[in-house]
Amino acid sequence: MQFIDLGAQRERIRDRLKAAIDHVVEDGRYILGPQVTEFENKLAAYIGVKHVVACANGTDALLLPLFAAGIGPGDAVFVPSFTFAATAEVVALAKAEPVFVDVDRDTYN
Repeated sequence: MQFIDLGAQRERIRDRLKAAIDHVVEDGRYILGPQVTEFENKLAAYIGVKHVVACANGTDALLLPLFAAGIGPGDAVFVPSFTFAATAEVVALAKAEPVFVDVDRDTYN
């Protein structure tokens, strides 16, 4: 079952996407470059928040808030039992203990 036709979506933005990638490659700054700053600023404005931090991957995006909250050794963090492995993995990476909890059967929350 196909939910989203990613190929069709890609075709609509192919030229803009290629131009943006070429610009980053030509600039040579793949991390913390001006394009990342522009993305963070535009996303912050779009969703109405003061700050956005772009991450290289979803694991980093889950780990950063734990570090920001001071989660570490000796802490226990509730994680849903119905989840992706990274949800509990980041708790272990922060040297805390993941505690699995059940989810609601109707909402999966």
